[in-house]
Amino acid sequence: MRFFYGLLILVWISCGSKKEEIPEIPELTFKLDSLQEKTCIGESCATLRLTWPVAEGGEQARKMNQLIREKLESLVQTGEEVLPLDSAKKNYFRNFKSFKSEFPDSHGGWEIEVEGDVTYQSDSTLSIRFNWMSFLGGAHPNHGKSFMNFDPQTGDYLNTDRLILDEEKLREQVEKKFREFHQVAEGVSIADDGRFFLPETGFFLANAMGFQDGKFWVVYVPYEIGPYAMGYTELEFSPEDLKGIVRW
Repeated sequence: MRFFYGLLILVWISCGSKKEEIPEIPELTFKLDSLQEKTCIGESCATLRLTWPVAEGGEQARKMNQLIREKLESLVQTGEEVLPLDSAKKNYFRNFKSFKSEFPDSHGGWEIEVEGDVTYQSDSTLSIRFNWMSFLGGAHPNHGKSFMNFDPQTGDYLNTDRLILDEEKLREQVEKKFREFHQVAEGVSIADDGRFFLPETGFFLANAMGFQDGKFWVVYVPYEIGPYAMGYTELEFSPEDLKGIVRW
């Protein structure tokens, strides 16, 4: 009987141990990939330069790479339809040749440049920053900055609701620093200042928000909240500034 009870205890311990086993998540690492291509008609050239991070690891890496690829495809888009990257590249150069054929006296070339890199990684959050520039003729190139934020454990994209823990408090902090950055006079609202583009709902958070160099960044790109000549409004916050407000 003692042997029987002892055996039951061993089986119970064994089963309990198995239940507590947690599958090990493969280590997430990154390497940089790139695509560079150029074609010329006379002295005018179309150039495409892309650099982006590629995740290596388990299922989370596959999910992240798919979303990163889709981001690149949207930035290389030269028409209304977002195409797979290889098709988007061919379409870009085909459109350039067609444009030069139709307007042979037009001066200058085309250029698209995208640089993506991992700028922050913790156990709960990973940020990839993209800097991009596109010039397809006109008075000046279009350019911008954006972030992609992920859960490194699952590879899931972190939308605003998951990245920001307290949106109202974050908006208050950003508005305060925005006023300091642009030296808005005390007692004057941002809406009444006259320099900024604001909707009827008032001050808003930028589209580009993410982590870089151990800080949280909120970046307003040209035309988002002010004219092109205003350039970028880049606001940085330390972990102490936004403790409990964003997902570090």
